[in-house]
Amino acid sequence: MTEVTKTEKNEIAVFDYSSVEETGFENQTQEDRSTPYLGVLQQNSPQCRDPEDGGIEGAKAGMFYNSATNELYEGRNDGVVVVPAYTEHVFVEYRPRESGGGFVGSHSASSDLVKEARSRAVAFNRLSVNGNDLTEQFNVYAVLTEGEDVLGGIVIPFTSTKIKAYKKWNTRVSTLLMPRGDGKRAVPPLFSHLVRIRSVSEENQHGKFFGVSLAPAVDGEIKSSLIGPTDDRFIFAQALMQSVSSGHLKASAPVSEGGSEAVVGDAPF
Repeated sequence: MTEVTKTEKNEIAVFDYSSVEETGFENQTQEDRSTPYLGVLQQNSPQCRDPEDGGIEGAKAGMFYNSATNELYEGRNDGVVVVPAYTEHVFVEYRPRESGGGFVGSHSASSDLVKEARSRAVAFNRLSVNGNDLTEQFNVYAVLTEGEDVLGGIVIPFTSTKIKAYKKWNTRVSTLLMPRGDGKRAVPPLFSHLVRIRSVSEENQHGKFFGVSLAPAVDGEIKSSLIGPTDDRFIFAQALMQSVSSGHLKASAPVSEGGSEAVVGDAPF
């Protein structure tokens, strides 16, 4: 049996793998991995059950949850800080719960299928196709950070009541003009922003639930929250953007019945 050398408590061993040319991942594709969705836990989230009933120790409503790693993040105070890299507008197709539920597929907002469903909708944002439900969703591909460190890529789905917060934030960053080196003013790249996402308590006619808020991460000031092209967080987010926009990387189907939102529990509409 190989002996494992332990380091001192809380000390992480750092190894240099620069001389290793092959990593063992060469034969893998995106199908070998699950998409890490970051969502907000609700009171009815399965993760908030007693661990003996399949829940996660310490999970509480209002926390953020990584669906791929089962990691939990505090949501209401500091929240999480991300660098957004790419956005997409989709409509996710689900089977109705009375028909067994489950993810069917994801469709671009500009697809003929979605256009046709929207043209015959009898109620606002209540769309269907082939007897299945279509749910509007804005996905933000982002880099999760801790201080100046990169923790990895995630997908943050904005549906239902969360769409308002997404649009408010996106309007703000997409209309910001900053001076460039050539004397002109332009909108900074999406992946130049540090964004703090918190969970917020909300209520409507259906009950109480947790939504989200998005704000500049540094003192709430958008200009103070910009990072430059040499910052590792910027570089990682730019690479993520390029991978998604080129089609090399795409969010995979949610792994639990009902889609990515069902992973963390459904909020009232």
